[in-house]
Amino acid sequence: MPMTAILITFLMLGGWALVSASEQWAARRDVYAAAAAAARAAAQADPIALRDGQVLDVDGAVDRAQSVLAARGYTGTVTVDGQTVTVIVTTGVGYAFPAPGFPSSVTGSATAVARRGVTGDEIGG
Repeated sequence: MPMTAILITFLMLGGWALVSASEQWAARRDVYAAAAAAARAAAQADPIALRDGQVLDVDGAVDRAQSVLAARGYTGTVTVDGQTVTVIVTTGVGYAFPAPGFPSSVTGSATAVARRGVTGDEIGG
């Protein structure tokens, strides 16, 4: 009887850890996907400006990234450095069984670079 009680306790703890880990993984996957989508949207520059070698419009890039994040229910920071856009998003994790030892929030980041043409080189002009 005592061995059964111990076994059931360990099985319940293992199940709890598995559920909590999967919730954390799902939150991390979603936040990374949101950051990547926002970075790609922000790096979509005006093709005519890119042909002339101009850098991204900072305000337009930030607005596009924030719009994508808001549509997914997130907020984050957007940094534009030349033609490189970096998006960092942090969100809380909603655990079914919260416990110490698991992080209360996860962070995802992504970077995208505005390039000319599909492969980075555009012929003609």
